[in-house]
Amino acid sequence: MPPLDDNIDELEPSTNSADVAADADAGQNAPANDQPDPAASSPATGENDDTELLSVVRDVVKESRKDQAAPPAEGEVDGQQTADSAAKKEQDDENYSDVPFHKHPRFQQLLRKSKTYEQDAKRYQNVQSFLDNSGLNAEEAADGLISMGLMKTNPVEAWKRIKPAIQKLLVAAGEVLPEDLQTMVKEGKMDHNAALEVSRSRAGVNAMQVQRSFEQQRGERRQQQDAATALSTAANDWQADRQKKDPNFDKKFVALQKEILYLQSTEGKPNTPDAVRAQLNKAYKAVNDALKPVTVPQPRNVQKRPEIRPVTGGQVAGNSQPAPRSTLDIVRANRRQA
Repeated sequence: MPPLDDNIDELEPSTNSADVAADADAGQNAPANDQPDPAASSPATGENDDTELLSVVRDVVKESRKDQAAPPAEGEVDGQQTADSAAKKEQDDENYSDVPFHKHPRFQQLLRKSKTYEQDAKRYQNVQSFLDNSGLNAEEAADGLISMGLMKTNPVEAWKRIKPAIQKLLVAAGEVLPEDLQTMVKEGKMDHNAALEVSRSRAGVNAMQVQRSFEQQRGERRQQQDAATALSTAANDWQADRQKKDPNFDKKFVALQKEILYLQSTEGKPNTPDAVRAQLNKAYKAVNDALKPVTVPQPRNVQKRPEIRPVTGGQVAGNSQPAPRSTLDIVRANRRQA
C-alpha cells in the first residue's frame, strides 16, 4: 500500500481551483436570507462529505510534515530526555575521547604555544644573525642596549658610559685632528680646515681597510663553521649507518668512544669528512677485534706418545718361582711339573 503522503499529493492536483473559486464567489454573492439547499447538503450525494474529509486529511498531512521537518529538541529522543544529554561530558585531557583530536582545547592550546615559540625563535635568530654580521659579541651588544636605555632615563649616566666610545669614534672618523696634524696647525704650516680635510681622508682610507679586514675575518669564520658542520654531519651519518647495520652498536658505543679518544690523542683530530670516516672505521674495527674470542693455536709437529698396552702372560704375584741357576735345577723343575 503506498504511503498516505503520496496519495494526498496525487489528490491535490485533481482539485479544480477554478471550481473552488467559483463556489467561493457564489457563496459570497448569495442572499443572506437564502437557506442552503437540503439536497446539496444531503449525505446521499457524498460530494460535501468528500470535500470536508479531503480538507481534514490535508490539514493532518501538513501538520505531520511540519513535525517531521522540525528538529528534535536538544537532549530529547521520542519525547524523553536522554541521560547523556542531561549530564555534560567532562573534558578529557588524557585520552582526547570527548572531541576529535584536532579540535580538542588542549591540542589547540599547544598549537598556539608552538606558533609563539616559533616566532620567538625566529626573532632570536634575526638578532643573532645581526650580531654575527656586525662582529659584535654578547657583552658589546648588552653594553650598547644599556647605554641606549640610559639615554632615555638617565642621560648623565649614559654620557659617562658612552663618552670614551664617542672620543674613539671621533678620532676614527677624522673629526678630531691627530697629533701630527695638530702640530702642523700650531706651527702654521697648515690651516685648520685643510688639516680637517686630510684627517677625514685618512679616516676614509682606514675605514676601507678595516672593512676589508672585517670581511676577510668573517669569511674565515664562516668557512670554519661550515667545516665544523661538515665534520659533525659526516660523523652523525656514519653513526646512523652503523646503527642500522649493526644491532649491537649501542653496546659497543662506550668502547668505541674510548678508542676514538685514543686515536685522536695519538694521530690527531681529522680535519676532513673523509678523514673522520676513516678514523671511525679504524676505531670500529679495533673494537670488533677486541670482542672476538681468543683461540690458542696448537703446535703442528707434535709426536704422539705410544699407547700403553696391558701386560699379558706371566705369573701372578706370590706364585712366582726363582729362576733356575743350573741344569740340575731345570731337571728338577721339569720333574715337579711331570
